Amino acid sequence: MTYLRYLDVDDLLILKLLLSPLTQVEIAKTMGLTPPALTHRVNKYRDRIPNFEVKNNGSRKLRKLTESSREFCERAAKALDALA
Repeated sequence: MTYLRYLDVDDLLILKLLLSPLTQVEIAKTMGLTPPALTHRVNKYRDRIPNFEVKNNGSRKLRKLTESSREFCERAAKALDALA
């Protein structure tokens, strides 16, 4: 089942930005969100997308995505690019 259909354009952009080296604060600022609001959105993905996991490695810059999460973010980035 494709879970991309349950996401809006902002979700697709956040997922694409999770692949970038930006910090969570920078991603939130780019999206016009507060860092807690960004965390809330990411938690929504964990609830709705099977095997979606994002972990911080002790630094806000170092983000670890599981292989399935990275693949999902890459699919979201392709979907966003297709909309452009």
